Amino acid sequence: MTRADERLQRLLIALPTMADEPKLTIEQLASRVGTTAKILRADFLSLDRDDTPPGFVESIELYWGADSVSMRSSHFKRPMRLTRPQVAALELGLGILQQELPVDERHLVVNVRARLGEIAVRPVETVVDKRKVGATAEAVRPFAIEPARDSEWDAVIVLQRAIEFQQVVQLTYQRSNDTDATVRRVRPYALVRADANIYLVAFCERNDALRVFRLDRVRVAVATADAFERPADFTVDSVLRDGHVFVQDAPAVESLVVRYSPTVARWIAERESGTLHPDGSLLVHYPLADESWAIRHVLQYGPDAVILAPERVRHALALVLQRALDERLA
Repeated sequence: MTRADERLQRLLIALPTMADEPKLTIEQLASRVGTTAKILRADFLSLDRDDTPPGFVESIELYWGADSVSMRSSHFKRPMRLTRPQVAALELGLGILQQELPVDERHLVVNVRARLGEIAVRPVETVVDKRKVGATAEAVRPFAIEPARDSEWDAVIVLQRAIEFQQVVQLTYQRSNDTDATVRRVRPYALVRADANIYLVAFCERNDALRVFRLDRVRVAVATADAFERPADFTVDSVLRDGHVFVQDAPAVESLVVRYSPTVARWIAERESGTLHPDGSLLVHYPLADESWAIRHVLQYGPDAVILAPERVRHALALVLQRALDERLA
């Protein structure tokens, strides 16, 4: 069965290529995309299916004959240049992505943002700008993003060595709902990337149990001279489910319950296990360890995802939506 995400990737390569080179044959286009003509035809036919998610495509006309394949659409074409609002939106999106990526991958986005700054047309200097004597370029950037803390890099180095030599580490750690950091001794087992973060999987001596610590919440990591033995039966799979961390620095004592509409249920079911209802909707239970992740996750599906429980997360999501509405109407 063809995966929806793979089909989308092929179409996002094929459509701009067709716009740039309208005289390609279906075989030539398929070769550029890295697939076969048969699969690419099926991808094109899928654009007219009733079960395609709303907003997936809009007003695309495709033509293919014996010698060529082409399209007619105002979408999916590479723009000759970006408008200033588009540049601002791109800068904002890259800034948010930079914050959400693991600390050792943020340099990739930093490089893209720097390149964007080099090629972007500078806005016309206004009288107000001229009065800002002594202001640096970085100080007046509209979407300045705080760089990664040096302590995060230091913690990575300390923890990697401690994992290799099986040394106990003393962590100064601050959870998202705590006002002050706490100090605890842990036995580090592995570093894991999941949910756009780096996590330390370790045995916490204070809790006498396995815990997972987010790296960006580690304030200080100091290796001790004390050694430990990693359990022979430990596996990273014991703390991951479908790429998501479900054991946190505090155990999840409740579940996030989300109902997905029939419009997106089939795509969610490809990567999440849940209960499929007769109306085509899907009910999924997630271990609730991070409320902010829950809100971000649901928002990306718009009206096709609804939080059923817990009530406080439903209320928090409603506040986020209300603030966004207020800002738009202001």
